[in-house]
Amino acid sequence: MAPRPASAPISLTLHGDILDPWCWIAERRIVIAADELHGRFMPLEHVALARRWDARAPTPVERRNRARELRLAAKEPDAPPFSPELWSASSLGPVSSAPALVAIAAARLQGRNAQAALREALREGALVRGLDVSRSDVIVELAARAGLDLARFVPAFEAPGTERALLDDIAEAAEQGIAAGPALIIGADWMVTRLRSLRDYRLVLKRYLTTRVGTHVEHTVH
Repeated sequence: MAPRPASAPISLTLHGDILDPWCWIAERRIVIAADELHGRFMPLEHVALARRWDARAPTPVERRNRARELRLAAKEPDAPPFSPELWSASSLGPVSSAPALVAIAAARLQGRNAQAALREALREGALVRGLDVSRSDVIVELAARAGLDLARFVPAFEAPGTERALLDDIAEAAEQGIAAGPALIIGADWMVTRLRSLRDYRLVLKRYLTTRVGTHVEHTVH
């Protein structure tokens, strides 16, 4: 039987960009590490941290760098099947991360499951299938396939207030010193920057519990 949590679950927040492959890998590892600790941590929350907010066509050098990044990320043993097609010579690539991030924020109005489904659809569409998720028509099509109610989603996606609220979150993160993703915030006082190995995430979560909660724990690997 799994041990009972010794205290209230602790929050986990991952700051990152939907177009950042390292953030996707980080999420996979963090979820595994937290699940092994039997309810001591809350479900992982996401906060947008755009690599580029203002719309601008990426330069050829930027496209090459992003394609190289995807090929490198694909070598991680637990990586999704990344493809550099998004940044290929035949495509300009997304002009901004903002539309996809705003869409994810709009999906939250239909619940956490809807938001998670759209996040998964958008990043899979971009980083695996090579779809330009800075285009509104692509976003709406993916939202429909993810099962969102478009009659509710589209007005929220287009509402200026959705973008303003998201920019407020990004500004607050910047004030906390969060400059690049993936950045994991544990509770409200520990920050783990850059992608780490699964072993490292396991160790840091365990260390947090020991230091902040005063609970010595062992991971159970399923």
